[in-house]
Amino acid sequence: MRQFLDIKDRHPDAIVFFRLGDFYEMFFEDAVLAAGLLDLTLTTRDKGKVDAIPMCGVPHHAARNYIARLTELGHKVVICEQTEDPKLAKGLVKREVVRIVTPGVVVDEESLDPRAARYLAAVAFPDERATGKGPAVGLAYLDVTTGEFRATELATADAAADELARVAPREVLAEAAALAEDGAAAPLRRWKAAWSATAIPDRATAAAELAAALADVPDAAAHPLAVRAAAAVLAYARATQPAGALPVARLALYDPAAAVVLDEAAIANLELTQTLIGGKRDGSLLAVLDETATSPGARLLRRWLLYPLTEVAAIRRRLDAVEWLLQRPDLRRELRAALRGVADLERLAGKATLGVAQPRDLGRIRDSLAALPALAKQLAAAAGKGKAAPEATIDALPPLLDLRAVATAELARLAARLTDALVDEPPALAKDGGFIRDGFDPTVDECRRLADGGKDAILAIETREKERSGISSLKVRYNRVFGYYIEITKSHLGKVPADYLRKQTVATGERFVTPELAELESKVLAAEETLLAREAELHAALVGQVAGLAQPVIAAGAAIAALDVALALADVAERRNFVRPEVDDGVALDIVDGRHPVVEAMVAAGTFVPNDAHLDADREQIVLVTGPNMAGKSTFMRQVAHIVLLAQMGSFVPAKSARIGVCDRLFTRVGAADNLARGDSTFMVEMRETAAILAGATRRSLVVLDEVGRGTSTFDGVSIAWAVAEFLHDAIGARTLFATHYHELTALAETRPRVRNVSAQVREHKGEVVFLRRIAAGGASRSYGIDVARLAGLPRSVISRARQILGKLEVGASLGGTASAQLSLLPTGPAAVPVDAGGQAVIDRLRAVDPDRMTPLEALAMVAELRRLVGPR
Repeated sequence: MRQFLDIKDRHPDAIVFFRLGDFYEMFFEDAVLAAGLLDLTLTTRDKGKVDAIPMCGVPHHAARNYIARLTELGHKVVICEQTEDPKLAKGLVKREVVRIVTPGVVVDEESLDPRAARYLAAVAFPDERATGKGPAVGLAYLDVTTGEFRATELATADAAADELARVAPREVLAEAAALAEDGAAAPLRRWKAAWSATAIPDRATAAAELAAALADVPDAAAHPLAVRAAAAVLAYARATQPAGALPVARLALYDPAAAVVLDEAAIANLELTQTLIGGKRDGSLLAVLDETATSPGARLLRRWLLYPLTEVAAIRRRLDAVEWLLQRPDLRRELRAALRGVADLERLAGKATLGVAQPRDLGRIRDSLAALPALAKQLAAAAGKGKAAPEATIDALPPLLDLRAVATAELARLAARLTDALVDEPPALAKDGGFIRDGFDPTVDECRRLADGGKDAILAIETREKERSGISSLKVRYNRVFGYYIEITKSHLGKVPADYLRKQTVATGERFVTPELAELESKVLAAEETLLAREAELHAALVGQVAGLAQPVIAAGAAIAALDVALALADVAERRNFVRPEVDDGVALDIVDGRHPVVEAMVAAGTFVPNDAHLDADREQIVLVTGPNMAGKSTFMRQVAHIVLLAQMGSFVPAKSARIGVCDRLFTRVGAADNLARGDSTFMVEMRETAAILAGATRRSLVVLDEVGRGTSTFDGVSIAWAVAEFLHDAIGARTLFATHYHELTALAETRPRVRNVSAQVREHKGEVVFLRRIAAGGASRSYGIDVARLAGLPRSVISRARQILGKLEVGASLGGTASAQLSLLPTGPAAVPVDAGGQAVIDRLRAVDPDRMTPLEALAMVAELRRLVGPR
């Protein structure tokens, strides 16, 4: 237990998996915790004693599944292995920590999602002496499986929280004081990752540590918080891999403003990577776009979607690549087939650097690198052939698709070396042996000859001994305990030759050896042991060679991923009839026959109703969208946002045509729910999001607002919505889509020159409401809320009563002594002419009538009722 306690003292915040024979054992509080989380049987060491030690364990061959479950629950696991042969150990077998698995540091391929990055992040805050004029948070994140390492600085805690939502790390590091309930990290912790305490170095220490670890180090003086966070991430990750290095060569500093700024609300409301309900990938925009053939391609596509570009030239380069491939369908099919055979070079190079690559991994690297020159030549040759079709507009190979720069001679030599060294189908594990190709190494060849020849000799011994003894059932067998032996059943023991030496008695007979068999066994086992040791040496050397070229291998993987993404976007564009958008530095959005890419993919082909959208910061800045629920207002606004994001990520878009003036930020205020954990009501969540929009939007932003103010009373709601719209128009100038049921807001177009009214069209036919899904100019006159309630299945009596109440409210009548909640911000017109009581009753009754919905019988009944109200002449 001394070894265990020493390791536990060094890792008090982790669960220690302590190797004992074929099991990993856990003790004390680790055992109690793990047994509950993993549904293991909790037992004790030294049973019967008062101070018996709680313990539980898992088989070593099944440990990865248990470790993965613990890390998914936010726990760290320390793996402690036997590091010497028990047969050679004097006293206790030596054990050491070989790896630490945390929620953000997982290298086991079976525990990773191949199509999503696994990030470990850290946040750093200014010290108490800071003036408050600089950035508020430094953020760095690292994927230890690929070496992707980035850092940035954010102006506010809210901006940092939004960036965490975009990066989506599994584990975030911060100083213990910052993680306190009222610490600096509190505003960031709405991102539900595992938050771990660690030391964040000061500026000088951080710069020195990064300089010692990386070949390319940024200016620490210019980006102090980013560098401090990066140093913390790197130190923490390196501590988890005592036996291996990390595949990290450089730190990339980035400016969030270089991409469209997407806050947490926009990512969620637009369902970019997962659905709002259920959090599923299916039904998201990413799921519609993801036609990638490789795992790195899928990861890069997600990054492109969450980090759309703001530089027009860079956007056009991506669009050029997609268009070039779209014009060459035959080439696309050939390339896609080839990419299906290309492995995840980024993560395989990372495994080699970490020292955990196996023979099968090396074989996948070999095959992928061997395919790289052919891919590069195929693309270059296709460009050399000129236009693929008369309508093709791009001849030259776009730089994004040019693989010649990464198909280097050194990678070709590495592929050749691996081809020479490895068999065609290497085994999964190095300990199984048999992966070195014949003729590659003389020692391996000699050991195999001895081992194989010895086995042939043993078979010859069996044949000869059968003839000599006359025992036809005689067998030469082998097991790990007794080695080779001759087994004879009880019925033939009388025929055993005199020179046989009895070795073991079993239920069915006896086991014997001969001097010849023992000598041959020694040679065979020695040869096999030497063979395994030599193959292990060669395997380690090959892994080292790959690790030495990890960065070029990763660069090749990244280039293939970019090709894969462009192929996927071209396939989507062809299959779903997307068009190339025109992207410029203007402030207008002009979309003709735009479609919602996700909704269109889910409905029958040809049934989605397209709509135009026009926004211009100079002329039509705010578009007020009115109309009933279920008529398509939200779909219309979301599709505009999707089209903008698709265009700026470099994708074709679902429209007949689209001109996109680059947006710098995209904000949404769509729906709301109580945040009980933070003590916020629906209305508070709504107001927080609206406040963030008004604080962060610029003239180049796109703002999507759906029902601002609906979480409170009608008077307050209309007032807030009106004021928000005015502020967006007068103070910010952001292009805005503003959906509302407050028809009073349509009057804004009379006082604000850049406000335009549109509405979702509805047709009434034979008493039924038909939603046309068409957006047309002009405001809506009714909300049709009661009709929607009827479609939803409310009882007829409730619908009838609702119509009666609505009639009273529309004429200003009171309900139970309470004044009507309807509010108009427009003049009410001239005063009504006074009438007597009977006349007023008739007027009230007529105002409550909807003549379009009356049957002839109801009309006759109404006439009779009015006659009674008027009274006798």
